[in-house]
Amino acid sequence: MNQSWFRSLIKFALSIGMSLLILALLLQLFTSGVSDSQRPAVLPLLKSTSISLFTAYLALYVVSLFVRAYRYRLLIGLAGEASLPSMHQMMLVTGIRNMVVDMLPARLGELGYVGLLNRGYGVKLQHCISSLSLSIALDFIALFAIVVAIIASQFLGGTVSSWAIGALFVATVLVCFAWAGLFLILPWLVPLLSRRYAESARPIIVKGLRLLIDFNTSLQSVYHSGRALSVISWSILIRVLKYSGFYLLFLAVTKANFPELAALPVNQVISALIGGEVAASLPIPAFMSFGVYEAGSVLVFKMLGVAELGTVLIVMLCVHILSQLIEYVLGGFLATVFVWRSRKLNRGSDTADSQSNSIYGGVAKELRFNQALRSSADQSRFVRPWLIISAILFTLSASLFFAYQVWSSSKLGSLNAPASGESIASAKTATNLDGVKGFVVFSSNRSGNHDIYLRDLESAELKRVTTHRNTETYPRISPDGRFLVFSRAHQVWVSQRNIVAWDVFLLELATGAERKIAENSTAPAWLNENKITVLRDGYIVEKIDVDSLERSIVFESGVDNQMPKRTKLHNPKLNPVSRQLVFTARQSAIGSNTGHWGTAIDSNGSHKAVYNGCELSWSTDGRRLFQVALDGSDGTNRFVEVDPETLQVSTLLNLSGEFTHEYWPKESNNGNYLVFGASRGQQFHEHDTQDYEIFLWKRGSDPSKAHRITFHTGNDNWPDVYIER
Repeated sequence: MNQSWFRSLIKFALSIGMSLLILALLLQLFTSGVSDSQRPAVLPLLKSTSISLFTAYLALYVVSLFVRAYRYRLLIGLAGEASLPSMHQMMLVTGIRNMVVDMLPARLGELGYVGLLNRGYGVKLQHCISSLSLSIALDFIALFAIVVAIIASQFLGGTVSSWAIGALFVATVLVCFAWAGLFLILPWLVPLLSRRYAESARPIIVKGLRLLIDFNTSLQSVYHSGRALSVISWSILIRVLKYSGFYLLFLAVTKANFPELAALPVNQVISALIGGEVAASLPIPAFMSFGVYEAGSVLVFKMLGVAELGTVLIVMLCVHILSQLIEYVLGGFLATVFVWRSRKLNRGSDTADSQSNSIYGGVAKELRFNQALRSSADQSRFVRPWLIISAILFTLSASLFFAYQVWSSSKLGSLNAPASGESIASAKTATNLDGVKGFVVFSSNRSGNHDIYLRDLESAELKRVTTHRNTETYPRISPDGRFLVFSRAHQVWVSQRNIVAWDVFLLELATGAERKIAENSTAPAWLNENKITVLRDGYIVEKIDVDSLERSIVFESGVDNQMPKRTKLHNPKLNPVSRQLVFTARQSAIGSNTGHWGTAIDSNGSHKAVYNGCELSWSTDGRRLFQVALDGSDGTNRFVEVDPETLQVSTLLNLSGEFTHEYWPKESNNGNYLVFGASRGQQFHEHDTQDYEIFLWKRGSDPSKAHRITFHTGNDNWPDVYIER
């Protein structure tokens, strides 16, 4: 195979790797860029974005991309670069730069611009760095001009906000710092370092000093070119286009759902956009600036007196996601074009110019000799092995990153509610319990959305307990049978894999009266007739008095215990007698060597693995544990009973037949019955979308005699049972 074939293969591998990397980054916008509490609100808002305004933003983005590329090219040309890239080449570099600029904090992604120009198009390193540095300084000047314009408009209106004065101060400091550093401190520093290290024998010092001298020369060439007004004007135009586009994007998100935000004055929205950009530029660790950008914008809105800060946070997050979406899609496309169309890598281009200073003589000869060797190698039959290895490693890494993001997104749960299904048998068929009196409650989507339902065990009457538009689940009956606690989602649909975007409500069964007793909480469980526990924020177990609403923290991951900080917990259950807490946590979070780790936390903060499984719960008397475990015979589930002292495990219930995938074991208040859900198998596993049926089993009886309570193809889940004494 000839060299041309190998080079084509390398480019093809790099293109595939780049495409997978971009897809992975787009997935990460939703898997890691959006918090659990925000994701349910973000997705509907993104779906309702105005297409016309979004298209207008896209058009302005393309125009801004062209203008920014033109300014970069202008600065490189003014610096004296002989190998000046064409406009289409600068467009490629600028689009890729826009994509990678926020990948690292403090905008360290800007360095990608330097590498693309230097290694891809042979632009001398000093000119790459000088054009980048000057662009940043010019952006500060443009920011200063825009803030002055905002203050002027406020002054004409009769009031100048404190935020604008503060922004003007910050912009002034940034401008002074940047220009003093580039054109006062650097020209003074270069001769000083040259005299001090002129005779140094260390190559790295010689190379660094050479680059510093060339960088200063490049800056001075631009400074003395007489084009200052032109480059400043282009910089202001870039800022105007950028903020105009973001304002259109803000309107696109708010127009349909939040008209009061869409009606805010333009200068207030622009001020918030500037605040977000300044915050994103700070050296705060955050991938793609998520969280930091939104916090900066919300802070400005707060200072401007906007009340709906929670709504503003979601809106700015959507603006951020949409803008990143455009930058990654377009940047990924341009990166692929760059790989295929860039010229042969220019080896040593940053050192090929004439050596005007004697301190570089020996180093320059060595570099020219190495360059000659490289040129000779390029003419050989074979491509360098390191190029092939690098392409393979890059593509493999991108593939693994993409696969991880696909896996992560699958763990977020369904983005849409399941079909409501249909009844498949009469309700009377559901009950034949020999006069047992009591009722079962469960969550079901049979009415089109998940509501709480109650089935009387004696009459088989089915009653819809809640009718709220948002998803409701996890009903738990009070020990006296008078009340329910349950979880209600923040939005119409929230997957149960999301354990944050919920509030806990208390409902009186006799009257239907309900009230909220906990926010950002789920998995309620009764301790006694007036106290419950809830899981707040995904990692805090809190005890609440349902009458007084007094609350106290029972457990927090990583605080006075051996768990990693903020480890996500699932369905925690506190034993009111022994004070032991049991829950399920994922292997990746807790460090277990097997799947899930059913974990018990002692009152002193130590923990121990109970059994490999999930859905731990205490028996009614608090002496035993129930748990869902795998059935080794067919890969479905079974219920096991665990002695909390010896950790000995024994099978409690293992169904055979059609429904063999058991979940959600809950013992009755008298300890005689077990209510649970079951699906048809592992492939029908998802808790809130698959066809689960509810069963009631008398402890100690034949498992085949478990009574089926529901006959419906919709999703029924999280049952509880109360038996009259």
